[in-house]
Parts: sequence; structure tokens; C-alpha cells
Amino acid sequence: MQPEQLMTLRRADMRTASILMIVSAFAIIESLSFPLTGNYAGVQNVWYVSPALFPIIISCLVFLCGAALLIKSIIFIKQNAAIGTAKESPASWWRFFVLVSLIAGQVYGFVPLIDFALSSFIFLFVFIFAFYSDNSTFQKRIFAIWTVVCVLLASVTFSTNLTDETRSLFDWTALVFIVCMIVTLYKWAKKSEQLKVWKVSWKTALIVTLVVCPVFRLGMLVPLPTEGIVINPMVDIKYVVRDFWREM
Repeated sequence: MQPEQLMTLRRADMRTASILMIVSAFAIIESLSFPLTGNYAGVQNVWYVSPALFPIIISCLVFLCGAALLIKSIIFIKQNAAIGTAKESPASWWRFFVLVSLIAGQVYGFVPLIDFALSSFIFLFVFIFAFYSDNSTFQKRIFAIWTVVCVLLASVTFSTNLTDETRSLFDWTALVFIVCMIVTLYKWAKKSEQLKVWKVSWKTALIVTLVVCPVFRLGMLVPLPTEGIVINPMVDIKYVVRDFWREM
């Protein structure tokens, strides 16, 4: 890669890092509005089982990654100040827009309304596929689909008080959406001979979701932001197994 192209990428990294830090900072501020401790039925809950803990940890990690990327970019630009900057292609801007849309949509669209396991899987799957494929056509399509869906979800979340039954209905709808996206991205990958990208994307997303959700919810007893058709049965199964084991 030419030095001018590297300089262009590092400048793009600065913008990306800034957006990551701003979004994660807003997420941290929002998470701090959750109760860190509380008294429920006479039992005092401590901070490490607060529903705020998980989003705060994730947001802090994203903020640190953004800060590291920003510092690395600034150092590179200062050390190579004499190098010119290549003209940015529209594709680089699309990657930037897709990144912002995916993160903002996950934070304000999926997480507040959809079961956390479902929202984590679809976010990771689409995110990995969009950037691992490095296909501008795929990124534009994903940007359009994701933005529309997340705007609808955010509108529902911030304008309506939902019952448990309604939330469950949205979870099932999200599950149908996930299946549709898996099939759709498979067709795109097959047509462009990038089936490896599709396989890596869904496998990675599934493994991370299967590890993170049980560790936090069952191991650390941290309530996840939204618990629905996946998390609630998982918790119920844990207590059924525990009670069965004690009776043996």
C-alpha cells in the first residue's frame, strides 16, 4: 500500500475512533442511569449484579479501543506529516456510515427492545460480514436494511410502553428477521463466491453469543439489558437443573 493511501486510512481511523468514543460515552452515561444497587424484597443487591454493569463494561472496552485507535492514528500522522493524502474513495465513506449505523442501531434500536442474545448475534453477524467481505455493494445494502429496521425499533422503544407479551412478539419477529438475514447474506456470498466470509461471520457471532450471555447472566448473575425468549428460558433451565441436582 502506498504511503499516501496509508495516510488516508489513518485519517479515516481518526474519524472512526472519534465516533466510537462518542457513542460509547453516551452509552456509559445512559447505563449509569440504571440502579447500581437496590433493595428488593428486603434483600440488598450489590453493585456487581446491577443491570448497568454489562453495558458499562462493553462501552468502556469500546471507548478504550477507540482511544487506542485515535492515539495510534495521531502518532502516525505526526510522524509522517510530509506525506500527502490520497483522494478518499466513496467506499471509505460508506464503511464509515455503516460503522456508525451498526453501532448506533444496536445501542438505541435492538438492545433496549430485543432479547440480548438475539440482538448480540444479529449485530455481530452483520458487522463481521459487512467488513470482512469488504464489498461496498454489500455494505450499502446492509446500511439501508439495518438503518430502516433500527429506526423502527427505536421509534417503538421511545414512544410506547410495551407489555411483556408485546416484547415477546418483537423477539419472535426479530428471530424471523435474523433467519431472513442469514439466508439473504448467504445468497449474496454465494453469488460473489464469498461463502467463507458468511460461514466465519455466523459461526463467530454464535460462539461469542453462546459464551458471553451465559457467563454474565448465569455465572456473574448480571441482569442483561433485555431478557426475552432466549435469556429467560436459559435462566429457568439453570434453576431447574440446580433444583434437580440438589434433590439427587
